[in-house]
Amino acid sequence: MRNLILTSAVLAVSLVAGHALAGDQPAPVAAPASAPPPGPGLDLINEHCKFCHVTAQVFAKKRSADEWDAVLQTMIDRGAELSPEESKVITDYLNAHYGTGAS
Repeated sequence: MRNLILTSAVLAVSLVAGHALAGDQPAPVAAPASAPPPGPGLDLINEHCKFCHVTAQVFAKKRSADEWDAVLQTMIDRGAELSPEESKVITDYLNAHYGTGAS
């Protein structure tokens, strides 16, 4: 038992010393993303998009209006059940809050 404790302690010290000598730094922790602005578009995204992926994935990248239209159409082609009115509310929301300003 004493050998096991001694071996574990030596291993732990070796790992710490190895990282210190190699100059390894712990990976930086990403700052938490701000919460998406509330609104009917967010409500629809939370209602329809979370079945296939986390909604944070939706907000990970800014896109042009044309790109958002294409992304939403791809999701509809893959099975998202959205009416044309719901699609417009979502794209308007995404363009307003996550758009690049370019069409």
